[in-house]
Amino acid sequence: MTKISPFQIKNFRKQTGLSQKAFAQAVSLPIRTYRSYESGERGLTIDKFRKLKEKLGYYQGCHKNNLRAHIDYLRLTFPSLRDLETFCENFLFCHLSEFTDQETRLMNYTHLWQRGNIWIFDFFDKSVTNNYQTCLQLSGQGCREMELLLEHKGISWQTFLQNILYAYQDVRVKRLDIALDELYKGYGHDEEHIQIPKLIDKLYAKEIVLDTIRKWNITGGGSFTDNDDMEANHGLSLYFGSRQSQLYFNFYEKRYEIARMENISLEESLEIFGIWNRYELRFSDQKAQGVVEEYITGVDLGEIARGIVNKEIQVYDGVTRFGAYKPYEKWQELFGGVEPLKLSTSPQPYSIERTIRWLTYQVANSLALVSEADKIMQTEYMKMIQNSGEITDRGEAILRLLKTNKHYEH
Repeated sequence: MTKISPFQIKNFRKQTGLSQKAFAQAVSLPIRTYRSYESGERGLTIDKFRKLKEKLGYYQGCHKNNLRAHIDYLRLTFPSLRDLETFCENFLFCHLSEFTDQETRLMNYTHLWQRGNIWIFDFFDKSVTNNYQTCLQLSGQGCREMELLLEHKGISWQTFLQNILYAYQDVRVKRLDIALDELYKGYGHDEEHIQIPKLIDKLYAKEIVLDTIRKWNITGGGSFTDNDDMEANHGLSLYFGSRQSQLYFNFYEKRYEIARMENISLEESLEIFGIWNRYELRFSDQKAQGVVEEYITGVDLGEIARGIVNKEIQVYDGVTRFGAYKPYEKWQELFGGVEPLKLSTSPQPYSIERTIRWLTYQVANSLALVSEADKIMQTEYMKMIQNSGEITDRGEAILRLLKTNKHYEH
């Protein structure tokens, strides 16, 4: 029977945040026995590992919305970012000195700053040409590295993006990837999950209806191991849309990819990482901008992603006795229950509410503190703050629009 590697046992325990002693107590094991599993002196079978997880509360309450959403790629362009050092300190929570720099030809930039997988592009001769266009790019791993910096400051992705979009109102979101992971429901529940091969069958049976997307594609494969009768499945991927379009989906069997990358069995992949399928949504240009602007208003990222999938793809399971399409229950469990979300593909007019939201989210608490401090100390710091602000040329133009009530979005 397959046994979990000591390395994976230790990693799983660390993910729970427990010490060896606390973990052993939580799963009702003698500390010596548990330590022997982590050291590799004794083997821990998949079945025993499942029982340990059950004692920790895993597999309980697997409700219908069994998806976990996270940002998996982000690219932002700033038309004129003059103080890169201040930007890094105030928004990325690190110092520019932590980056290495080098020449590049990527995306027509000439200068690349790298801090692991957090990349910033600009131009070597920007002070001469006065071209201060800058690009922040986070790959999948870059997003995870950014998360560590945000977690250290107690800041969410939503707040991170709010801060940037409210401070740099001309920033453009060029690409955004959202990953929706279908979480594993536990041993013996495989049939409750969506099967990618089943979706492919439904495509050919015309039981999948697409809204604006016109193209789809399938990739996948496997290899034969030393045992001729055993197949090492690499997993199937189902693509909707074109890579050149502003909206592109990739649905694939993530469990197989993890098993291959970690060099572990499929059973270990499911029990340790707990992911069945992944549903990736890739947005670019105006659609990426639309998603982020929806997100920073306070809408849950997973709800946005599910709403977009719900609008673009409908999956059915035959017809009723009245001839109507019958919704596919497993699909509805993941992507049903939300309103279809249509993204605008045209730039939106300025809204004063956008500035108000930023003040409410980021400044209101500090202003309340200063106001109370003024009362106690008999000072006028609040008045000083109000008087220190100046209305820019852009601000004057906005005020003129408000006065004439033209092109103003409420």
